[in-house]
Amino acid sequence: MRTQWSRLLRVCCLFLIPSLVFPAQAEPDSSKLDRRATPAVFQISTLDALSLGLYQGVYAIAALKQQGDFGLGTFEGIDGEMTILNGHFYHFRSDGVVTEEADSSRVPFAVITTFRSEIRFWTDGVSMDQLGQQIDQHIPSTNLFYAIRIRGKFLELTTRAIPKLFPPYPPLSEAIEQQVKFPFQNIEGTLVAFRGPAWVKGINQVGYHYHFISDDETAGGHALSFTTGPVIVEIEQLQQNSIWVPDKGPFLTAPLPVTQ
Repeated sequence: MRTQWSRLLRVCCLFLIPSLVFPAQAEPDSSKLDRRATPAVFQISTLDALSLGLYQGVYAIAALKQQGDFGLGTFEGIDGEMTILNGHFYHFRSDGVVTEEADSSRVPFAVITTFRSEIRFWTDGVSMDQLGQQIDQHIPSTNLFYAIRIRGKFLELTTRAIPKLFPPYPPLSEAIEQQVKFPFQNIEGTLVAFRGPAWVKGINQVGYHYHFISDDETAGGHALSFTTGPVIVEIEQLQQNSIWVPDKGPFLTAPLPVTQ
């Protein structure tokens, strides 16, 4: 009888001791989980800073990759155009060459998110302005950010890239005068776009901002105009906007915001 009680006591201890040593974990804070799950846009510097000529690379591609897989931007010295699609960081230069950018490269301005399609519709034969009007009809409010992916065929598409500049940098308005334009016809690819609300003026682009990469990865750039063929439009609503700014260099003394 004593032996049986001893065995029973040892069995009970096996169940009791872990609960004493490893107390039950508290339930996770649902509010924190909701914030992590909320779609967000992450931004490097501001559009006003870029317009003043702050083209110094301040944030590494390797770090930017941790912030998402879909976005756009430019490179140090406004060396062409950046299009981020499916985690690939494409660099379209003013000589028409597309490469994938090295992790060590640094950028002066970028906008990025992790893309998750929430709204989807098809369209065909519409211009840039007409597409914007159609998207506006599908979104709940123009006071929010949206990431937009347009995939398919483009009957006409004109993009641009600015040649690499060197200090002392001119303002963006002068840099754009050096842009090289690239007209394409019947090209298949993806427009990576963001729609910014009016209240972000000076921080980000108000309205639509389109960058392009072709399916064969040989063409790209900042889209100036286009007419679609059959395309699918996918939209993600973004409710958080995080802005990373440099803590040293010309940003600290730049006359921000830019007044007009």
